[in-house]
Amino acid sequence: MSAAPPEKSAGNATQGYLKNIARQHCSTTLSLFDAAAQRYVDTEAAAAWLDDDIATGWPALKGKQHYLVRLAEPQMVTNFELSTKIPSGTITIYTGDADAAPGDKSWTQVAKDVPVESINNHKLAHRINKFAKYVLIETNIADSSPIYSINIFGERQASAMSIGKRAEPANTKQLLGDFVNNQTAFNMAGIYAKGAVTFANSGGSDTSWQRAIDDDPETLLNVKPSTAESGLVLRFDGAQPFTRLSLLTNAKTRGKVDIFLLSEAPQNATPVSIEGVAPSITLSFDGSSQRAFADFAETKATALAIRWTPESGDAALSIRELNIFADLALAEHEVTGAPAAIAQGPGDNEGTSEKTASAGRSPSDGKSISDGKAAIAMGPGRGGNFKDTSVPPIAAGPGGFTPGSLGFPPILGIPRRPPSPTPTPIPASPR
Repeated sequence: MSAAPPEKSAGNATQGYLKNIARQHCSTTLSLFDAAAQRYVDTEAAAAWLDDDIATGWPALKGKQHYLVRLAEPQMVTNFELSTKIPSGTITIYTGDADAAPGDKSWTQVAKDVPVESINNHKLAHRINKFAKYVLIETNIADSSPIYSINIFGERQASAMSIGKRAEPANTKQLLGDFVNNQTAFNMAGIYAKGAVTFANSGGSDTSWQRAIDDDPETLLNVKPSTAESGLVLRFDGAQPFTRLSLLTNAKTRGKVDIFLLSEAPQNATPVSIEGVAPSITLSFDGSSQRAFADFAETKATALAIRWTPESGDAALSIRELNIFADLALAEHEVTGAPAAIAQGPGDNEGTSEKTASAGRSPSDGKSISDGKAAIAMGPGRGGNFKDTSVPPIAAGPGGFTPGSLGFPPILGIPRRPPSPTPTPIPASPR
């Protein structure tokens, strides 16, 4: 199956996508107001809501609660979004210059009693446009289902940001609080990590391709079913040792997603021939959840390719977020970059959440696979390719931490190393 001829676009295809600044890798923190003690305290939710994995979550406490987001520095806050499973409830949002207690007159209310459903994978209908260092989120929720991600957008474009080594190792407890998780801190597919979608089979432009990796669940990239060729190709910024992949799609999606980890990146705007090649990972969607993930033994790859097979018919796979992780340490790495002018984002001119996005060219060249076949990266001890149709549990971290019935990540049934201020590598899944 071949793609429609790509539409050319001027400039860098990743320009215009705003960086989500509610991330621990941007030195953003999250705390919970303890009404009895009248102070903000560290919360486990920080490791899930502020990490970069769309499949890790934590439940918001029931009733009226106050969560404080502290940005690394005062900056323009333009919009807010959640990615959650909570069926109902409301939130009220305040901005301010100090970590004052809830109700303090220093807070400016910017959104009141917003239904959670209206901002689940959708931004606020009206922009915030407030300069602030603190964002106070007042939740009023009766259900204990998890929130997977807080998204806060400002003026900074993701293409202007990058992952860099800290000048000196940081004390993560002092910097971020008690609860962090290195395994899901840096999405190496992200625009800020210099990842780029270099091929998609559903038409569109190179700019619209990047919706799959823009850290905004509202936008999406559609991928058509295919057999002999990949429906999507994603190039990384050099070879990376990966251990985990997560995917967010539409609700009620049914089918399987085959992922091929590539040791070489194909030429831009070209698919990968995968006929007769065993996938590295397979994610299955049965309509019960729009999120799926796989943990796997460390596998070094330069790119990945995706093949989508719907359960029936020719329905497209809508990729809202695609994450892949190489376990960088927050103590040693951070995301930095200079602020840019406010960007409206590609969605303003080309459509956003429910409009088809897709094909085009990447701004930089990739390596050619000479024989047209996928060069599949091998994990240690694999002797080749492997398939994860159901992911076995990985070993838990020190103490066998599994907090409550939801676990970490919750509802997905697989214990993951607990949030920790002194992270250690987790052992690979037994095979």
